[in-house]
Amino acid sequence: YSFDTGDGKYTQFESSLSNKFDNTIIKNNGGVSYRLMKDRDNMFSIGLNLENTKLESDRIFPVVANVNQSFFNLLPNAMWRAKFGKYSNIRLFYRGYTNTPSVTQLQDVIDPSNPLRVTSGNPLLKQATGSFVGTRYSYTNTKTNNSFFANIFYQAVNDYVSNATYIAGADSVLQNGIVLAKGSQLSKPVNLDGYKSFRTYLTYSTPLKFIKTTLNLNAGFNYNRLPGLINNLETVTDNNTYSGGVVLASNISEYIDYNVSYNVNYNKSNTTGGSVTNSSYTNQSIGAQLNLLSKNGWFLQNDVSNQICTGLTEGLNQNYVLWNAGIGKKFLKNQAGELKLTVFDLLKQNQSIDRK
Repeated sequence: YSFDTGDGKYTQFESSLSNKFDNTIIKNNGGVSYRLMKDRDNMFSIGLNLENTKLESDRIFPVVANVNQSFFNLLPNAMWRAKFGKYSNIRLFYRGYTNTPSVTQLQDVIDPSNPLRVTSGNPLLKQATGSFVGTRYSYTNTKTNNSFFANIFYQAVNDYVSNATYIAGADSVLQNGIVLAKGSQLSKPVNLDGYKSFRTYLTYSTPLKFIKTTLNLNAGFNYNRLPGLINNLETVTDNNTYSGGVVLASNISEYIDYNVSYNVNYNKSNTTGGSVTNSSYTNQSIGAQLNLLSKNGWFLQNDVSNQICTGLTEGLNQNYVLWNAGIGKKFLKNQAGELKLTVFDLLKQNQSIDRK
């Protein structure tokens, strides 16, 4: 509803921006699995599920339409879990799965709220089917307080719900008389094959006794292959993200607590199909926290972080420092109460950019 100057209320019905849509999804899933256990820490299982999905979409307004689809899938699964000695264990797992389109993705009503990028749904979307495989390894030595964790995940999807973009070469009239201006984009979801994802994350922790601090190191790599469609030409975007970080976390005493950290993410993207585009950028974060507590309950808190972004287009590269500080007093029995005054962004450098 738009604002009606006659009665001063939002009572003017906008048919071009309105729709009534009912979507019903019924899933039936059943399966069988076999499990073999040597003991609580060593186990293997394998199974198979049968899944039937019925998707019924009814559009009542602005135009009556009905779409009925039925999907049948065989979804295997397997898992192996084992323990090696006192301190380490590993877990491997695999599963097949499905993703059903959302109501928003199925509604084919034009949304012109952003005239430069008009969007619409697609009632003919299929159900996406995927495979997911992963492994987790952990090592924890309680005697030395050393630990190591590794996670690796891989995912592949068929009929992945991606976006098709059409760029108007001239003014075009869409449904309900909505005009797509020359140079503007119409975006709608479509099913495309070829989505892949690979993720890995490693972390190591060890105590530094001479300064009563724990050292944490982490590293990771993410890869995503995203299929797309621009003016009916298939595109593929490969995203690679490399990450790393280090944290020094203190355990000096209950009255002194500090943390110092550094994290970096390097992102590289390559799109092929029609034209080739490459981009890369780096995000860095440097942080420090210091908390001081006196025996009579007074405390002082400081949190400083430096955010650095490079490699983006002009105006989006940022380098700013955020400093938040607080002072307060604990009271009541066992210091259960607390009164604190906090000041945010003491240096007045907080920045936020939103580009559409």
